[in-house]
Amino acid sequence: MSLNRHSAPGSNAGFNYQFERALYWLAKSPAGSTIGIETNDDVAVRGVNMSQLLEQDKHSIQENATPFADRSKDLWNTLAIWVEALDSKQVAVNTTGFLMVTNKVLPDCIAKQIGQAKTKTQIDACVAALEMAGQNPPKHISNQIARVLRPSSSKTLQSVILKCELLDASQASAGPQLRGETVAQLQLPGWCLMFADSIADELLGWLHKTALAAWQQKQPAWIHRDHFVNQLHAIINLRKRQITRERAEHLIPVTDDKIGQTKGSPFVKQLHLVTDDDTLVDNSIREFIRCNIEKSRLSVEGNVTDDDWSAFESALLSRWNKIRARVMRMKQTQPEKDIGFEIFTDTTEDHRERLAGSETEQVYLTSGTYHRLADMVQVGWHPRFKELMQKLIKEP
Repeated sequence: MSLNRHSAPGSNAGFNYQFERALYWLAKSPAGSTIGIETNDDVAVRGVNMSQLLEQDKHSIQENATPFADRSKDLWNTLAIWVEALDSKQVAVNTTGFLMVTNKVLPDCIAKQIGQAKTKTQIDACVAALEMAGQNPPKHISNQIARVLRPSSSKTLQSVILKCELLDASQASAGPQLRGETVAQLQLPGWCLMFADSIADELLGWLHKTALAAWQQKQPAWIHRDHFVNQLHAIINLRKRQITRERAEHLIPVTDDKIGQTKGSPFVKQLHLVTDDDTLVDNSIREFIRCNIEKSRLSVEGNVTDDDWSAFESALLSRWNKIRARVMRMKQTQPEKDIGFEIFTDTTEDHRERLAGSETEQVYLTSGTYHRLADMVQVGWHPRFKELMQKLIKEP
């Protein structure tokens, strides 16, 4: 037995198409709306004012396919469903709209004629065309044709035609064009437009998961637009955290020349007040340089504002003050150089301060900022750092 006999690419593509269409409506609809998948129709849109749009989706992967053709099951089954829904009072004619959607570009046909009909003359012409196409019906659609053309439902059919629109591939109904329309409705911030397609894919995955969870609970898959917006914001916030995340230190090489050029800086002089370890000083210089490089990059690329950096530095200053006060009180009998070294290590080792509301991963961003503050003599390590630095800075 051939495995190909068990594959169903066409039906799978059609099923996924419904989700793409539902995603579009979630992005487009106003607050308070709910979108149904396989509920009242392939896709259904409920507004807050009791309005409802019923959408029939016909997707085909066949090159020469013509969905909603004049004598197709697509067309007649769709009309039969809608006529029956109105006749049985499942939906109200005054608050319900109908939409036929396909991923194909349709030729001139009754479906197109229905989608354009707005006047009584145009509606009557559509009914006449349906009656002509329904003559001598093939067996597989005879019941649907009989239901649509039932004399007692003539006014209902006219109402369906009046309230029905058609959307085909010439109107961005599918594929990249539909995705583009969806993304446009998301109104993404400019900084994350480069991630627009992957954000839409994540939303689509969430939509699949949400619908499946409802079906597993034997509940209809009605998706609240407000829940969709919450998910969108969560995805955007995640992207923001990923952008603001600093790079690993090995991705920011620091040359020996650069280290040599920095050795006369005030923060280096501060270090020499409390340690003679050249390796520690060189590592601190690397942290200082990497921090400055990343601060510049994150300000440009990572959506980190000046206020974010100010808050970051304020938090570090507050922490340094507390550490300094504690060490100087507990170690007051120790030599000043040892007290200063303990203040330095307790302050800069293994601490990662939050930046712009997100956790940081690399120590150098925090310790390097402390060195920047030390370079401006806003913090210091030696108990008398201000007094000593005034003398050192004045020295030639």
